[in-house]
Amino acid sequence: MKCENAAPTRSASAVADVAGGARAGIWERIESGALLGFATILFLAATAIMLIEGAGRSFFDESYFWAEEAVRYLMVWAFFLTLGAAGTAGNHIRTELLVERMPAGIRRAMNMLASVAGVVFSGALLYASLPQVHRYYTMGMMTESNLDLPMWLLFLAMPLGALLLLAYYLRCLVRVLRGEDPYAATHGPTGSEL
Repeated sequence: MKCENAAPTRSASAVADVAGGARAGIWERIESGALLGFATILFLAATAIMLIEGAGRSFFDESYFWAEEAVRYLMVWAFFLTLGAAGTAGNHIRTELLVERMPAGIRRAMNMLASVAGVVFSGALLYASLPQVHRYYTMGMMTESNLDLPMWLLFLAMPLGALLLLAYYLRCLVRVLRGEDPYAATHGPTGSEL
């Protein structure tokens, strides 16, 4: 007899991820702990500086020359640091409605294609960002404001974020080669469930 109120089944990889906290790798713990925590601190610092700048302009007719630049670079660093973590958490945009309706073989091919495209994109981002960081380093450029920070250090966020994204897509590629679905939703409703 079939039960009408049965809970939806989860994929084997999702069950393995939830069941074995010990199975979660060291990198996943660093990524979801220290790295995500540091990016959150950067984002909150940017928000606080924006609020202080807004209050200073509104109430005291005071503007800080360094605030806009500090907010810009804090946000850029927070964004790039979370690229890989967002993918690991399942927060990258994906058209699940189409993928979930495909037969298993086509779904696996689509996951392989998505993983390879992600590796190529993040590799290209890494390759394109390194010469820019090197140029700023050799030129000795500093920020425009009185913060006087080296530009190469600020632009280092892009190759670092590309490396984190590359690591995420390489993990996805390995999971596809093992026959797993690296993009299986582990939380919330999926496209077909909406």
